[in-house]
This record gives sequence, structure tokens and C-alpha cells, in this order.
Amino acid sequence: MRVGLLIYGDLDSRSGGYLYDRRLVASLQQQGDTVDIISLPHGPYWRELFNRHDIASLIHPDLDILIQDELVHPSVVRTNPLLKQQTGIPIVGLVHLFASFANQPVYKRWLYRRIERRYIESVDGLILNSHNSLNQARALAAADRLPPYVIAVPAGDNFADVSTPEANTPPPSSGPLKLLYAGNVIRQKGLHVLLQALRQLPERDFQLTVAGRLDMEPAYINSIRATIQQRRLQDQVTLAGPLNSEQLARLYQSHHVFVLPSVNEAYGIVYVEAQQFGLPAIGTTAGGAGEIITDGHNGYLIRPGDSTALARLLQTLHNDRELLQNLGNNALQAYRHHPVWEDTGRTIRTFLLDLISRKGDKN
Repeated sequence: MRVGLLIYGDLDSRSGGYLYDRRLVASLQQQGDTVDIISLPHGPYWRELFNRHDIASLIHPDLDILIQDELVHPSVVRTNPLLKQQTGIPIVGLVHLFASFANQPVYKRWLYRRIERRYIESVDGLILNSHNSLNQARALAAADRLPPYVIAVPAGDNFADVSTPEANTPPPSSGPLKLLYAGNVIRQKGLHVLLQALRQLPERDFQLTVAGRLDMEPAYINSIRATIQQRRLQDQVTLAGPLNSEQLARLYQSHHVFVLPSVNEAYGIVYVEAQQFGLPAIGTTAGGAGEIITDGHNGYLIRPGDSTALARLLQTLHNDRELLQNLGNNALQAYRHHPVWEDTGRTIRTFLLDLISRKGDKN
């Protein structure tokens, strides 16, 4: 099978979505398939809606199927029908997160909704990363217009050289609670909510490490730095910036709790990664975190923006180290029952072959 993958920019981007794409490419290649990476320049959303990229000229004549990372939808939503006429190959949308469900002004969500609905109607199939994404696709699609789909959840086995512990290391009986936030520092990820929670706790009770890019929303990161300075949290909060896999693994190993109070996490690979190291995770009831975190069993779910509830949970975990240990053990067990990337790749490959077969039967 020869597969095309259409993306914006560089596949080596460190975002969670492109990690999924890289893992998919590696899995297909390991199963004997050829994968062509087709890259488009990433321009402003509204300009891309009116760009007419000649995708047909970029794909190999022997291509069997084309996967489009859904991020490129503004560049292809108007041209996909023509592309299918020109090539006759099935087109599959790979969905990480629908823009119309992001935390943004109502008018933007309305426009994105119309555009993404049209995009769904322009493809022959969808690869979805969670049941949450499936619900969003169903909400977007016109009645009876949802194409065939498969749910292939992201995996957390992203640290090849790190062995999963047989049992979770007991946390120290005293000392600060070590919190880890791993994600790009943008508003939707909720670092400001975490800082608001920490302002309600005694400084001696916690230490926070923030791992992720600091350059994506300059105004937001400036407000984060200002909060840290105004509240004199410099000794308790470390902005570590982007880290490689080895560095990130060491942070998972040396912290007690993972916190990412995101308002727009379609799934959340990092929650699964944290479980590999026996860290209970705290997410929100928005998005797909509830598909990974069982509230009160291997972590907690709070309402988006509820810093008071978050502060209460963190203080409880600081005071009750036995509870922290039990949650960590349950997190480790949850990870062991989670699909690995090999499972995800096989699921997607079976779906792709089925779509190709259906297309052949129709012809």
C-alpha cells in the first residue's frame, strides 16, 4: 500500500498531533507500506481558505490513499472534490482537534463549524483520536453525512529507553508536592488556572515544573511570568521550556502529580505518558481527558477554570501521601491496559485497506 500524508510544515514538530502522525508513519512503514509526506506551507487560516493548492501535482501516480491531517482543512476544503475527480483515490481526514470546539469567540466558532462541516463532507473517511472527537464530528456533520470512521487512540509508550516500573515508588512522607505541567504554554492549556490554585496554598507545600514551548502566545506567557513575579513564586515555579524525550522522562520520574487543566484537549497523550511513570493526572471535564482519567481512582477531573477545586485536591494530596501512592499505583495499572502505538497503527492500517477495497468495489 502506498499512502500519502498531507501536513502543514515539518513532520518533526514537537506538538502532540504531529507525534501521532510520526508514529503512524513509522507503523505503516514497519508493516511494509510506503508513506509519502506531502507538505504545504502554513499560512493564515483565512488566506488558506482561498488558496488553491494543486495537490494532484504533488502526489505520486501510484498512490492508493491520501491521509490529510485535519489541520490542513482550510487549504483543501474547497478543492477536495476536484482532487477526488482527478485522482480517484480515497481521502481520509486525520482529526486531532476540531477548531470549532476551541475556546474562542462565538462568531469564530460559527464560521469554523460551517467550514469543518464542509470538510467532513469532502472526505471518504475519518481517523479520530477519541470518542470525544467522534462526538464532535457527529455534532458537525449534516444528518447522515458522517463518513466511515475509526477511533484509534494515541498511545503513551513514547520513551523507548525507559522501562515501566513494576511498582510505583512511594512518595516521601513529607516535603513539597512536586507538580509537573507538560504542554505548550498557551491559554487553552490552563497554566494560569494552576497558578491561581497554587496561590491558595502555602508556598512550602509545592514545587511546580513547567515543560513546554514558551513562544507560542507571547502576551500569555508575559502574563504568566508577571503572575510568578508578583506572587513571589520564583523559588516554587520553574519554566523549563521545551525538552527532549530523555529530559521529559526524567521529570516524570522525579515528580509526584501531573496537572494539565486544559479546556480543549481532544484526548491528551501526556496524561497517558504520566501514567507510565505512576503519576496520577489532573485534567478537566472538557475534552477527552475523561477517557484516560477515572476521577478519584487514578487522578481527578475538575471543571474548566475551577482553581479552588484544584487547590483543594492538591492540598489533599500533599497531606495524604498514602492516597497519593494509591492513585499512582492505579495510574500505573491503567497505563498497562492502554493500547500501545503498535495497536493504534494496526487499527488504522486495517481501516485504510478497507476504504481502498470499498473504493475499488464501487469502480
